[in-house]
Amino acid sequence: MGNTGPKPSVKKALADGTATGFMKQSSGPGPGGKRLYQSWRWTGSDWEKVSKYAYQQWLVTQEYDGMEFKDLTIGPIGENVKPTNQTHRWPEDAINTGTDYVFFQFGKYIPPFSEEAQALRRGSEEALGKEFKYGSANLKNQLVRGSTRSATKKMYDASIAQLKVENSDTIMLPMPQDLSTEGQQQWQGKQFTATGRAATAALAAGNFSYASEVVKNIAGNATALQTAFNTSVLNSIPGVGGNIDFNDVSGSTRGIVINPNAELLYDSPEMREIGMIFKLVPRNYNESIQIRNIIKTFRKASMPSWGSEDTDLLSGESKANQQNEAKGSQINLGGKDNWIHVPKLCKFTFMTGSKANRHIIQYKPCAISAVEVNYTPDGTWTSYNNPGHPADIDVAGSPPVAVELRLNFMETKLIFADEVEMGF
Repeated sequence: MGNTGPKPSVKKALADGTATGFMKQSSGPGPGGKRLYQSWRWTGSDWEKVSKYAYQQWLVTQEYDGMEFKDLTIGPIGENVKPTNQTHRWPEDAINTGTDYVFFQFGKYIPPFSEEAQALRRGSEEALGKEFKYGSANLKNQLVRGSTRSATKKMYDASIAQLKVENSDTIMLPMPQDLSTEGQQQWQGKQFTATGRAATAALAAGNFSYASEVVKNIAGNATALQTAFNTSVLNSIPGVGGNIDFNDVSGSTRGIVINPNAELLYDSPEMREIGMIFKLVPRNYNESIQIRNIIKTFRKASMPSWGSEDTDLLSGESKANQQNEAKGSQINLGGKDNWIHVPKLCKFTFMTGSKANRHIIQYKPCAISAVEVNYTPDGTWTSYNNPGHPADIDVAGSPPVAVELRLNFMETKLIFADEVEMGF
């Protein structure tokens, strides 16, 4: 049966001045070496048991620091889990414990905010009990209270760290013909005149009314002067009227222009992209089948699938047993035929034997943005006319003597400076 977590110390909670409503978890040994957890809430005088959903809801109002998100690593996902599906490799006998190669895994896309949404909904349902009703004021207030938290780094990476790859085929290919990586950062030059510098400084100081006054005082005279230019006799001169600004006047008469005080400011990081090219040449019929399966696996993973489990649009809960029957003119928007499921993500790891190659920059799970298959990489169609295939794996037609596979990936998460040491 196992032992759930013991009750926390009341004496310590009183000594620490623990705030009423504070929650924590304790754990005990369970079957199979697993831990069993129990959630507790401090009442001001004692600890009371609460459900895991109430605890999750409370965590949402904090910063999700207590959620047990998996750590993101550079190696394959679930590398200690025995694969349940096929592994396709090419060449069949050239990848071993001392080989450099790329290991591809595919996993179902996890919406980035799904963990928060489920915890918030279930926690609200637990907190409100019988008062839980969609559209009610109580639910609205509960959701507002539960949504006042900031995102943490683990929350940001949670959707890819928990990528489920157990039920998908894997692929092993030699290192691509052309391998390079690039990380881009967006910087932009901004111009700050005397007005802009003063207003920006006022805003940074938190005095918005002062910033407004600064702009009014400095820009007021400038606007009046510009208006005078536009409404004066200069406006009637052909090819000039209405087009003159301060720099035109000062530059044409005194040879000076307003100092732009240009500054280079950081804007944002860019998502990384990477392309890979593989020329796959089968040496026998078995390898031609492997190449065919590799191409099919990449193409299937890159495409959406028709439909999804019937879903309640309000709750987000799966309704697999729901009868999707239209009554009169009503349409069941939660019905599976009204949706397509987004493509899978790909986690590829540059490997040496059974370990991630730390001499090469690794990537977080990526979306497959393009799959290109060229059956004539040498400029003309050539195939094996008599492949001599075994009867048990007969596939109609003759396989090409070479196939070029081009893959384009876009990383799903940004890379930060501290992750460079991790290998990303």
